[in-house]
Amino acid sequence: MSARERHPVTADEMVQPPRAARGIGLRVVIVGLLLTIGAAVWVAQVEMILHTAEVSESVPLIASIAGLLALVAWNRSLSALGALAGRSRVAAAAALIGLAGVAWLLSRAAGGGLVAFLVVIAMLLAVAGVMIAASPRALAVIERWRLARREVVLVYCFLTLSALMMSAKVSGYIIPQMTVYSYFGFDNPDFEAAGRGMPGWLTLQQAEAVRQLYEGSDRDVPPDPGGVVARATEGLWWPLMQVPWAAWLLPLATWIAIMVLVLAASLCLLALMRRYWMEKERLSFPLVMIPLELSSAAAPTGRSTFLRDPGFWVGFLLSGTFTLFVLLHAVNPALPTFRPYYNLRPLLTERPWNAAQSATIQVRPELLGMTYFMDSDITLTIWLMAMVNSLLAVGTSALGYETRDFPRPLDQGVGAYVIIAIFLVWSARAWLRRGIVAAARRPRSPEGGRHLALWLGLLGSVAALLALMVAAGMRWWLGAYVCGIALLFMFVYGRARAETGVPHPSAYPMDGAMNVLEYIGGARSWTGGATPGLLGIFYSLGRGYTTTAAGAEVENLKLAEEQGVRERSMAWLTLLAPVLGLGIAFVMRLAVSYHYGLNFLEGGAVEGGYAVRQVYNHANEMIRDAELGVGRTVAGANAAIFGATVTVALIVLRRLFLRFPLHPLGYCLAMVRLREFWAPILLTWTIKTLLLKLGGARAYRRAAPAFMGLAIGHYFFAGIVLGALAAAFPHLLAKIEVINFD
Repeated sequence: MSARERHPVTADEMVQPPRAARGIGLRVVIVGLLLTIGAAVWVAQVEMILHTAEVSESVPLIASIAGLLALVAWNRSLSALGALAGRSRVAAAAALIGLAGVAWLLSRAAGGGLVAFLVVIAMLLAVAGVMIAASPRALAVIERWRLARREVVLVYCFLTLSALMMSAKVSGYIIPQMTVYSYFGFDNPDFEAAGRGMPGWLTLQQAEAVRQLYEGSDRDVPPDPGGVVARATEGLWWPLMQVPWAAWLLPLATWIAIMVLVLAASLCLLALMRRYWMEKERLSFPLVMIPLELSSAAAPTGRSTFLRDPGFWVGFLLSGTFTLFVLLHAVNPALPTFRPYYNLRPLLTERPWNAAQSATIQVRPELLGMTYFMDSDITLTIWLMAMVNSLLAVGTSALGYETRDFPRPLDQGVGAYVIIAIFLVWSARAWLRRGIVAAARRPRSPEGGRHLALWLGLLGSVAALLALMVAAGMRWWLGAYVCGIALLFMFVYGRARAETGVPHPSAYPMDGAMNVLEYIGGARSWTGGATPGLLGIFYSLGRGYTTTAAGAEVENLKLAEEQGVRERSMAWLTLLAPVLGLGIAFVMRLAVSYHYGLNFLEGGAVEGGYAVRQVYNHANEMIRDAELGVGRTVAGANAAIFGATVTVALIVLRRLFLRFPLHPLGYCLAMVRLREFWAPILLTWTIKTLLLKLGGARAYRRAAPAFMGLAIGHYFFAGIVLGALAAAFPHLLAKIEVINFD
């Protein structure tokens, strides 16, 4: 959508070989797997049990940033340990044993699976200390696990997908989807009928296993285990023993296969566009700056432009001040605090002003920071369109019309998403056509073989996914639609992350797949192709963070180019990470659910927490629509057509007028979610515009570290620090308000 798109693709550019030349290495996978297990323990404690922090629902992921910082600290610690051991091995050993004692003391105050995690850390530190005291060669053995900067970045790439699988909107949705019809069908005939006939390899069929999942296991608590280590790790091994694994193995394996096929298809689709976006359009990939800047501190002589700038630390500490007020208010409610948002609706009680939408001022330091690096045309379009939608709603109310949800921004966003997907493919048609020709005529050449592999991977993944849907009982045309619309949303969201670095995990049309079906013909358009239960079972493909994974995939491809890694190697890592992450996530969620009862987790009280209620409400809506035979939603369809028309108009205007300020992607993002965050986006846009007007590019570059510090500081303090404190001292922070990154 930039001026660069007007230039044709040359043959030389088409066959330009990639710069990547190195593989991944087994050490990256091992370290990534260990950190993923640590992330699972962390998510179980602070998201599921305590429900005080969200470390798996941000962009970039709090868990992935924490892992990156942990590796930087590891490398720095090895350097300090080596210097200390050079003077005195006894002092180095004593330091490690002292740290082991600190970790042990923290484990005594912590709760849940974090106890076992800290105990393991304490044991490893103690063993390392004894080894260094006993042998001068021990330090050299430990030093072999010093990671190069490239490896640190690759572990971060691994975590962006493996830790994402821990989210309530990925694995947290899938488990209730497999059981919601069975459990709620006990006293609801509609749910029982909706779940009837679904295959056992897709859902859990054993009624008693389902009941205990929601209400807690009936297995007797074992006697007090003997030994200090057994007692400390009881919170880990006993929940695992309560899960009826034999009943779960087949449906879990099926869902891992489904998720991998979806992610493989989106990866192939994005990889087909990668070089065009990177080399031809030169998209900026703003979020890639975070791992590149932070990982530079992992090298002994590494230097970061941002980390050496005082402005970075000013922004970093400002975010820390925001979090400090939240923390102090949780300890002492009499103290003042900054709220995450301020609702303006109490000031807009009279008609027509009560119809205003986006009437909330969000306090989001990470959005203030990261939108600074977004294109000014996009940020202008986002806050301006949020204002326009509110004015349309107020104007309609003033004329005496009572139209629900007018002007239906989400439906407008669905139409915009479809048009942008079509436009992106049309703009790259010459590139794609030459790739297809190279694959057909020169399949043995590097470029032809690459395109052939990507097209076969895309078509093969979609065909396998469609075969699973048909085998489950869905008509092929409805399965093709579900696959197609899911990939369309992932494609556009991946482009949005590449072009704008949108720091939000759900900047796409949630429930958009169901919306489009309603535009076509309501429940009548799908009741002949699948039961409501079968269609609802694929809920996470349209609404969960499966779409968000596309952003991580495209950024991983960019990081592979930056670090000189072969695209094929990064592709395998990008597929391996969610497989391992989803497997660990399922183990973690099932263990915690059977131990406590899914009804009582994630803030739930008897009737289930966040994920359970979301899945239940969606299933109930699907059943109701099928029973009522709801016809086509004319208002939603008209809003989608309007959104598509506006998007086409903006594309044409930007083609005709190079300096036209409104951006179609900004309009799309505003409609699907970002209109809610108009206040921080407007503030950042104003500051950035003034800097460019008064000081030019030099002033913009000078202020950039401060805004980066503001974003990273919020991720660090509100995500990592509060998340760690909430896990270690759950009773102290029991009343803390959840910091929401969604």
